[in-house]
Amino acid sequence: MNLSLPSATQLLIRFGARDITQVAVPDDKRTIEPELLVAAAAGEPLDSWDAEDVAIAVVTLARIADAVARARSEISFYLRFRPVGEEAPEWVADDLAEIARYHLYDDAGKEESTVRVLYKDVLKRLETLAKEDKERGAAEAGRSGMQLTSQPRLMSRTTLRSL
Repeated sequence: MNLSLPSATQLLIRFGARDITQVAVPDDKRTIEPELLVAAAAGEPLDSWDAEDVAIAVVTLARIADAVARARSEISFYLRFRPVGEEAPEWVADDLAEIARYHLYDDAGKEESTVRVLYKDVLKRLETLAKEDKERGAAEAGRSGMQLTSQPRLMSRTTLRSL
């Protein structure tokens, strides 16, 4: 089973660069311009930006990657009963992005938060899917044949050489 992970660029487009930048920048760092984060996520040259801002963008992209990895882990738990060769429903990829956004929010613990409400809705759908898969007698413990793929690497020593 293949499940494509959302890239930082996809999250920035889907939820808005300004919103994602505000929540993804670590609390101990100053806020950066969303355009910088978009450029860094796209792998564009960052020579015209302040070096400190670029460093913050790199840390922010790492936080986004961590949130996506945590979301993948959660989704994998619910898909453990998927039969071999059966793909996950298309909505699972969208839900993976919602879970990643939830993990970026520091204040997502608020019950009235829209992000938290959406997260709980996603979990309910995934629980229902896992229950249906289990009732059909699907495999568990890594025998499901699920494979996860990710977007190509955006930053490397070559692209960040001028830092």
